[in-house]
Amino acid sequence: MAFLPLLPLALALVSVTYVEGQVPGFGKCPTVNVQQDFDIHPYMGEWYEIEKFPAAFESGKCVRANYTLQANGHVKVDNEGTLDDGKLDIRIGDLYNPDPKYPSKLAVRFASAAPYGAYWVLKTDYKTYTLIWSCSSVLGLGNVQFMWILAREHKVDPAIMADLHKVAAGYGIDVSKMTTTDQSGCTN
Repeated sequence: MAFLPLLPLALALVSVTYVEGQVPGFGKCPTVNVQQDFDIHPYMGEWYEIEKFPAAFESGKCVRANYTLQANGHVKVDNEGTLDDGKLDIRIGDLYNPDPKYPSKLAVRFASAAPYGAYWVLKTDYKTYTLIWSCSSVLGLGNVQFMWILAREHKVDPAIMADLHKVAAGYGIDVSKMTTTDQSGCTN
């Protein structure tokens, strides 16, 4: 019961993250398996956001990401979406592999002063879909999760989506929190 005095603080932190859009959970981050034998090269190129956990730093429709391998081994991430007022929301990020023993456990950030966050590829076939997940511990009592399903096209076969949901749910990830990104009428 030594952690009881910290419970209100942990609940407050988890509540703040929930208000900002991430998906909070109690306890440790779920244990997941990442993509085996991941190869960054065929992963490059354009991906469209199909579903995601809500994220305060991302909004709009026609959200896409373009990955470009750099000479230093890092990947330039060009994220773009169309806001409700029609303006483009463009964010440039840096993605890299901090440990070559785990090639699908990547790290990403979108500001040079920001810390890198987890970007783990749980499953991809490189040509159709990718399932990305991130989880951070909150005081060892809770966690904050992000998840995205990206695809090479604006739509994905429902059977593939069901399989990706099944994979995530099998790890204890609450896929009911996923929201669909509007990809209708997109020009990119």
